Amino acid sequence: MPRTEPITRLEVAACPTHRVDVKHYGPYEVGCACLDDARRAALGERLEQARAEGNPLAEMAE
Repeated sequence: MPRTEPITRLEVAACPTHRVDVKHYGPYEVGCACLDDARRAALGERLEQARAEGNPLAEMAE
């Protein structure tokens, strides 16, 4: 399934090695290929919480 949301700062922090490789994040709604399903699910929960709190880590990565 292709991504529908932009890559966030929180996701880049979870995988800084590939921060400039958009294709690395593309196939996943949250996270990237380096993370297993459990870590992507946990990251998704952290991202939802960050958005609810207005945390800047939930903003689009540059």
